[in-house]
Amino acid sequence: MTNIINKFALLLCLLALTASVFAASEAEYKKPSKAYTLNTDGSQEFHYSMELTLFTHTAMNGTYGESFIVYNPQYQTLKINASYTKQKDGNIIKTPDNAFVEVLPRAAADAPAYNNLKEMVVVHTGLELGATIYLDYTLITKPGYLPELDVYDELLQSSPVKEYTISLSAPESKPLSYTLQNIAGKPAVTTTNGMKTVTWKLSNLPASSRELLVMAKNGDVPFLTASTYASNADALKALYAQFAPATDVQLSAIAANLTEDAKNDTEKLQAILKHVSENLGNSHLSLQDAGYKIRPVSDVIYSAYGTEAEKANLLNGLLNAAGIKAETAASYQVVANPASCGLSAVKELVVIANVDGKQYVMSPSSNQMASAGWHNQTPVISLTNAGTPVSINTPSNELSYKVTLSVTPEKANAKVDATIGSAFLPYYGDYIPMYSGGDKEVKEVKTNNGTTIFFTSSQPLKANNGYVMVSLPNAQQSLAHSYYCMMNSERKTNLLLPCKANERYTYTVEIPVGMKLSTPKTAKVIENAAGEVVFSVKQNGNKAEVERSLQLNSQLYTPAQYGNLRSLLTEWGNTSNHTLLLSVD
Repeated sequence: MTNIINKFALLLCLLALTASVFAASEAEYKKPSKAYTLNTDGSQEFHYSMELTLFTHTAMNGTYGESFIVYNPQYQTLKINASYTKQKDGNIIKTPDNAFVEVLPRAAADAPAYNNLKEMVVVHTGLELGATIYLDYTLITKPGYLPELDVYDELLQSSPVKEYTISLSAPESKPLSYTLQNIAGKPAVTTTNGMKTVTWKLSNLPASSRELLVMAKNGDVPFLTASTYASNADALKALYAQFAPATDVQLSAIAANLTEDAKNDTEKLQAILKHVSENLGNSHLSLQDAGYKIRPVSDVIYSAYGTEAEKANLLNGLLNAAGIKAETAASYQVVANPASCGLSAVKELVVIANVDGKQYVMSPSSNQMASAGWHNQTPVISLTNAGTPVSINTPSNELSYKVTLSVTPEKANAKVDATIGSAFLPYYGDYIPMYSGGDKEVKEVKTNNGTTIFFTSSQPLKANNGYVMVSLPNAQQSLAHSYYCMMNSERKTNLLLPCKANERYTYTVEIPVGMKLSTPKTAKVIENAAGEVVFSVKQNGNKAEVERSLQLNSQLYTPAQYGNLRSLLTEWGNTSNHTLLLSVD
């Protein structure tokens, strides 16, 4: 008996040890620091240093084996102050010269105009469990390349941080606005030799969440914004000053050519958006990495590619040249003191126009509504009318299908009348309906009044042990097809859904002689603080009548609300709720 107890105790110890190992982080930042400085001559310096101790093979061999620094050598000088590894026994391994590898940034690979950019890859050597990586560098920027001190920084790292120091320095004569949000921290403010410095020391920061869909706009990610622009309006003016004027002759000629067959302003807009979206390549280079500069529209046109900002400039210019009043707007990453939000805090640039009674919130790289039109969590501010908030209409999020299914043992033919909300409809091109699962064919699609879609489709059926499974058609944008229905049982961060769901499907299934409904009759309603799911199956003579609906009360859910949301979405995504089982005699 004693032997058994001892073995049981040993097993518990091993389990506890295993749990503690897996619960531990891969690494730990000891004293990372970032210092942003705007000098009196307009030059800037960014000083970064870190001490990172490795605890796992994953950290050593994958996550933290390299560091990456993007810069423009024409205007910026990178100085590596220190780079070495201190092994567990105290041995120092200096980073050899051949471990500093200069490459082209991936985002600039398909953008020849930006091939002057460099990415320094620092390969950390001498790594082992318990080793500490030391890296210290300064990036010095010449006067005039970066217009102002402009910072947007999400503060959590991929591993916990013991002590994090962040500082901002600018001439006392310059306005310096900043916002530190979603984390407690009071800055120390000093002034020396005409330079004002603001410093935060943050202790014991947790690792950033690895949950899906963690975004700053959700409202719980710690961040810092800072700017020496007089206002966010001034920041936007600096960017908009590079946009093409409305009188640009080249834009007028191209706009006239693109819209010569258009019968109205809607067709003009569609032709221009299609050209910019499909005929010009997309460079994923960020506005920051491009030095907040954009190329002239002539360069974008002749090179047939552009960054988001460059394509937004072209789209805006072509629309206005075609007589459509359009404006470019900035959608921000977060809600913060507007004066602290420079250009680095911009999430995306969109072009907005009101045409034939409809508002278009356009991405220059898609025929779909830009995300700024879906999400109202963060500000959208006009560049055209710098500093003026843009009012965006709430798009319809309705998804409604009325379906008649005619079934035989070999196939199921569907006739679908669908009402599709404006949030889901493309600005040009056809709406593409879908069946959920299986090998199906959509045969006919007709669109009436912009939001009403009629289509027919067919799916082959094959009996298995005397039964056939019929998939019930639903919208391709349904949350039933999304990963939201397959998420973990708990969540520690806020969750922002694409929209406040409003889905309803009704099915009338005509069952022929020789076939019977085998799906149990059901009348299920799940209602809680997050919303409601309805699923019902009943038989009326030779017809089965099925109803499915999902209504959600909010778009943003906190961890406390997540359990209710998940119970609804798990039910909504259950594949048995959008299939029907029929028996064949």
